[in-house]
Amino acid sequence: MPEQTIMELRILDTEFNLKAKGNEEHIKHVSDYVNTELERVKAANPFTNHIRIAILGCMNITERLFNAEEEVRSSEEVKTKEVGEVKQVKAELKKLSDLLAEEQAKYQALAEEKDLLQKELDEKNDLLAQYREHLRQGKIESETSRKTILDLQNQLFESQIELVKANKNHIEKDVFKSIEDKMKLD
Repeated sequence: MPEQTIMELRILDTEFNLKAKGNEEHIKHVSDYVNTELERVKAANPFTNHIRIAILGCMNITERLFNAEEEVRSSEEVKTKEVGEVKQVKAELKKLSDLLAEEQAKYQALAEEKDLLQKELDEKNDLLAQYREHLRQGKIESETSRKTILDLQNQLFESQIELVKANKNHIEKDVFKSIEDKMKLD
């Protein structure tokens, strides 16, 4: 427990002793403030007695105290409101952070799916290119075969014409021979 000291103070030209516990500088500061306020009241009311000056000074200091307390209360209300708003913003920020994490996970999954689909598409395109090349070669072979068939048909047709001619010649020869034979026989 701090020791008590006796301090000499002077307020409104009156000296008195005060037993003080604690910070003497603080007590001196308070007494100077009170004395300044009372001197100000005395200067504004020079013909007023010390009791009235003390009462008016106390009233002025008390008014300042009440105003300061009201400011403190208002500041605490504002602070409480702001703390509530900060908590609300933090909660919203947490929700948004969670939502962002979910969306990033979805994006990652979609990116992986896109990569797989792109790979599959590339494979399908390669396969399609192979089929197109195979089809092109098939068309070339088909065209070559068609030409070969046409050539063979033309050769067959020409061979049939020659065969018909040969048969005709042979028939004519047989007919002539048979006519000759008949004529010889006759």
